[in-house]
Amino acid sequence: MEVKSRRIKLSKADKYVETEEAFGWEIASKEDMRPDNTILLTLQRDPSSFSNYSKIKSLEKQYHKIARPLPITTIVLAIIGLAFLVAYLFLKQDYFFAIAFLYGALTFFCIALYALVVFLIIFIKKGKLLMALKRQAATKSGSVRDWPTPRNVFPEEDNTWALMESLK
Repeated sequence: MEVKSRRIKLSKADKYVETEEAFGWEIASKEDMRPDNTILLTLQRDPSSFSNYSKIKSLEKQYHKIARPLPITTIVLAIIGLAFLVAYLFLKQDYFFAIAFLYGALTFFCIALYALVVFLIIFIKKGKLLMALKRQAATKSGSVRDWPTPRNVFPEEDNTWALMESLK
């Protein structure tokens, strides 16, 4: 059984619970509201109740990465390119080193520019991506009632098919 707790503002609690329920989390307990309008929510989920738990966990990681994007790759590549450029400026008297470091700097700057473009596309399309990930995870976890899964289908009882039998 996985358990996690988080203190959030009361105004954001419903949206937070809705998002986490899409990934199979259920509310275990709520703490009383504090004077700063925050509430402690404790959520839990049982990995054994999901047939494809690893996929749900993967979708959850993707969701949280896209929800708070940081251009870390772009920054790291730009710093490496800057280091090559500084090395070029200090060693430009030697033709071989000058060409090698300048080529390295331009290569890393180009890759950083490509990573920046990818980051901007993800940033612009963030809402659609998050909705698609949440919808896919909700379908796989069974929190969407439109798609039958073992988690959201009631077991068959004696009167389950009574309506069908009455129509015959």
